[in-house]
Amino acid sequence: MLMNLLFVVALVLPPVEAFNHGNQLYAQKDYAGAAKSYEQALQAGPNARVYYNLGNAMFKAGHVGKAVLDYRRARYLDPRDPDVKANLAFARSFRVDKTPVLPSPFAAMMGAALHTLSHREAATGAAVAFTLGALALALWIVRRWTATLVAAIAFAAVSLWCFASQQAWAAEVAAHPAVVIVPEAGAGSGPSDDAKQILQVHDGTEVRIRETRGDWLLIQLPGGAGGWIKKDAVERVY
Repeated sequence: MLMNLLFVVALVLPPVEAFNHGNQLYAQKDYAGAAKSYEQALQAGPNARVYYNLGNAMFKAGHVGKAVLDYRRARYLDPRDPDVKANLAFARSFRVDKTPVLPSPFAAMMGAALHTLSHREAATGAAVAFTLGALALALWIVRRWTATLVAAIAFAAVSLWCFASQQAWAAEVAAHPAVVIVPEAGAGSGPSDDAKQILQVHDGTEVRIRETRGDWLLIQLPGGAGGWIKKDAVERVY
């Protein structure tokens, strides 16, 4: 038992130490060193706070795309963190390429509502609320208590909202979002160095990956434009 406990501690301490060391380096304005320490801490698994700090270090180091990438990963794990939301919006404002199409106020409101819970919270909430709703409905069928029927309806509504939130996150992941992480890159009409260049994208631009061919990716911008770009110019969010 003691040996097992020591083994678990040995696995946990290095990421914690790496995270704390990253904080120390960040305070000393060694942002590149801090980023390396945070990346080491992430070897233990995804963590919203580590991604957030890594995004801060990347932004301070001048890597807007990397910052956007890490803030989005932090948002996926903890979408209600106001610091993550604020810093993601702030980093996006420094991009050269501006979003050509903005969502309508209603679409923005719905998107915010469906991303209040994280993917894991939504999945757990949907399962728990559905189970409780089914139990309340069964009790109402047997006892005919009005309160149990009201509870069943309420749990059903919560379950549907959680399920919709889970599906919204699943759709976002399935869209294969990525971020440009180089200062500038050209996108061509085909997966070849000889293809005609049809647009340029810059550090921090958020795209969707539509197709992969060897070392090339077919990307699409929010406005619909797109082209083929080298794999090392972008990094997937998920």
